[in-house]
Amino acid sequence: MTDHCLRLLRQHRRLAELAAYPFDFDLDRAVHGHAEPVRLASGGPLEAVAGSGTGGTYFVCADGSLLYADSEGSAGIIGSSVDEALEIMIGLPGWRDLLHLSPADGGTAILARVAEIEEEIREYHGIDEERAELRSALGLPDRSPIELLGMLHTALLRTEPDFLLLNADEGGAYDLLDPHPRPPLWESVRHEVPGDPAAEPLSTWVRLAAEQGMPELARVALIRSLDNMFVDQSLLLRPGSGTDLDPAPLLGLAAEFERLGDLAQAERARGLHASLR
Repeated sequence: MTDHCLRLLRQHRRLAELAAYPFDFDLDRAVHGHAEPVRLASGGPLEAVAGSGTGGTYFVCADGSLLYADSEGSAGIIGSSVDEALEIMIGLPGWRDLLHLSPADGGTAILARVAEIEEEIREYHGIDEERAELRSALGLPDRSPIELLGMLHTALLRTEPDFLLLNADEGGAYDLLDPHPRPPLWESVRHEVPGDPAAEPLSTWVRLAAEQGMPELARVALIRSLDNMFVDQSLLLRPGSGTDLDPAPLLGLAAEFERLGDLAQAERARGLHASLR
């Protein structure tokens, strides 16, 4: 965990102003908190340290990772530390428009998109002198956009399972910041289940994950499944019926949450079940 850059920003007003504009990491916005109460599904601590001009919030997690939550209901890890995240944000000031890219897209495509975004930014304000000044003052290396994109991609993929953000009042999960696919739960557990793993009920993989010391992975899968049922109740249609709902699977989810000790999510599942009976 490193917070060298954060300490420098807090100590030097000029640096804090540069971070806020044009790099949209504004310490002064932290006092307002996020737009709604939030918490991590894992129960880990969150500290709001900065905000963005679009209503997003930057949170430091227990291990030092920086989580960004936007105002539209998406969240993700953008650096293994504040230092790393600032290195990415300063080096890629248009990082929010690069979330769909990965190292697999290749250096040519990455550089072309970065150049396009930065030219658009320069139409409104400078970034080059500001970037050089802030990098130098914070002691950050001058990495290539390709390397920075790789760092961002790696950070984003760490969001689940340990840093899944929830609405603290309603319990629903934030979407991921990025569109990159994650492996299905069965690929993360050791098993000898015959046949097509996709045909197995979720409970099979949830219990194996919990038994193998991965309760947060199990919790994330259950929360995502429950959220999907809140949004799309056609998932609960009885086989062969176009209108008749079978809410019984919600009781199964509630039981799995209880096995994990997550009584709040179990209550969410039971509440939806009761409303559909």
